Amino acid sequence: MKVRRFRFYAKREDLQAILEEFQSKFDVYYVPTYSDEGPVFFKDAASLPDLGTNFFGSHQGNKQILAFSGTTACSWKEYRWSDHERGGIRYTSLCDENIERIDIDLNGVYQETAIFPTETATMHYDNAAAKKLFDGLKKIVRRQSVKTVNGCFICKGAYEDKETYRFCTINIKSPEEYDLKVE
Repeated sequence: MKVRRFRFYAKREDLQAILEEFQSKFDVYYVPTYSDEGPVFFKDAASLPDLGTNFFGSHQGNKQILAFSGTTACSWKEYRWSDHERGGIRYTSLCDENIERIDIDLNGVYQETAIFPTETATMHYDNAAAKKLFDGLKKIVRRQSVKTVNGCFICKGAYEDKETYRFCTINIKSPEEYDLKVE
């Protein structure tokens, strides 16, 4: 198992352009990592509501989707959950069988003060289908970026607002010394 990942700072418009180009060059579909409604998929990630928005002020747990080649089937698992008030059944696409995929952890602007990186990764870079999707998306991001800082790609919209936003790497509560310095 070979793991590969890259990060890029992008505003909504940047993410839309990247995802639209990715969708036009590759026959892909997307699934959420978790669903209350059972197995679901969608073809257009560029039109997701709240695309390019970070809700929690952290680089993790915002909105993760999985991208599959159009010919690859996605497996789903059902699991039970409960808390102190209620319980139910949820579904997850994070299954061992789903190796021909890339994971996209969408991020963006948090409360007009900070921007968090979108991270793309694959745990199965040695799989031909996953490698093709990963390399294809990385090439698009590289081409649509205007700068690279410490291995992170900076897209045009994010770079234009570099004086407005903190380029947070971990959490909004982290000291500014931990931020990515974009000049």
